[in-house]
Amino acid sequence: MAGSLLLAIAGNLIALAAPRAEVFLLGRALTGIALGGVLAASFAAVRDCCRPEQLARALGLWNLLIVVVFVLGSLVGGWLADSDWRLAMGLVPLICLLALPLLPALVPPMAAQPGLRADGPGLLTIAAAMVLTLVGVSHAVEGLRVPAFWQPILAGLLLFAVHGAIESRRNQPIFPVALYRRGSFLAAIVSGIAWNFAQSVVQLQTSNFWQVVQHFRTSQVALGQLPLQLCFGVGGVVAGRLLAPGRRTRQLMLVGSALLVLGLLLLTPIQAASSYASLLPALVLVGLGLAFVAVPQSALFVQEAPARSFGAVTAFRTTCGQLGFAMGFAASGALVNGFGVASLRHRLLERGVRPSAIPALLSRSRVFLSHGIPPGASMPAQTLMRAIQEAYATGLGGTMLVAALLVALLLVISLLLLVIGALQNQVSHSAGAGATPSSPGPDGG
Repeated sequence: MAGSLLLAIAGNLIALAAPRAEVFLLGRALTGIALGGVLAASFAAVRDCCRPEQLARALGLWNLLIVVVFVLGSLVGGWLADSDWRLAMGLVPLICLLALPLLPALVPPMAAQPGLRADGPGLLTIAAAMVLTLVGVSHAVEGLRVPAFWQPILAGLLLFAVHGAIESRRNQPIFPVALYRRGSFLAAIVSGIAWNFAQSVVQLQTSNFWQVVQHFRTSQVALGQLPLQLCFGVGGVVAGRLLAPGRRTRQLMLVGSALLVLGLLLLTPIQAASSYASLLPALVLVGLGLAFVAVPQSALFVQEAPARSFGAVTAFRTTCGQLGFAMGFAASGALVNGFGVASLRHRLLERGVRPSAIPALLSRSRVFLSHGIPPGASMPAQTLMRAIQEAYATGLGGTMLVAALLVALLLVISLLLLVIGALQNQVSHSAGAGATPSSPGPDGG
């Protein structure tokens, strides 16, 4: 974890001082690797900080603390970014520097596994498969037929198959391939993808809406997300207290799924002139829904992880989450464009703009949506701005409807997989009881 924090410091400092976009992206890539390590290590450490019966509550508290730091960081970072984005980039190194000397006192020692060897071929193939898949997904906004989308996706799927073939033949795989046949493990993966997909769609697209349509400053956007984050943090603690060992997983997942989908549906009527207060119920429901899905999903990864592969299995939670987040980022951008922004030409014609003036206005719109540079103060430019605002709001409403349907489908699949997992557990327990000679219980004679 200390190494990850040091890498995060280095990555952010590179981005902060970057003279060119390529150097900035290198810094962000290093930061992403570092923060992935921090998340995986801190999540794995939760088990060593508490007794088994306290695990659910500990996971709820873990979620809450992450939210508290995220909220404070967003508020301070947004305020700094209003002055200079480079100031905001210095916030993470400062936090990491403060955390480093506290690690020995706060993080318990975790038992080493000297017999465990790195699975080079397995790690390389799954890393390459994930990278190619994420690259392809990131180009979904350009269309599903463009080679930049489908070629990396196909290559990634092929590498996933190669990874499965390699791991099934190795004596020490990253983690047992048999886990993929466990209903509860698959439910953890699918619900994790759905959770991160929903989170990215709501947080990214509402932030874009407030900035593009309603001209919020960066600090105002951070404040706007506050109710969602607070409800997620508090809801996580409540869900952790309700989640007893081996019980209530399906019930909490069902409640969280219903709240999350309902929150997404409440965002579908959004208009350019929608007040912040009108969006507040949806943000509250989404925050609570995310919490009631996240805690049992986290517990499932801990529950299903074999002792020998605990670190790898719990780290895989972050990997699945990144896939869901990237899917939400790319798909929501493509949907907003398809449902709304792609109709700009028609909207401008309806407003009486001359056809000969439309190509120049569309060029200005692309500059505005890509770089935030306003199209100008002339009458045609103001007409363009109003058309962009209406188009973006229309596209966002359609996007939230599609997101609600997709998240509902994924979460229903997760619930069905949990039922299958429960049946598998019953069969295993029955087989174990049948193979074990009967003996008196603790209260027996």
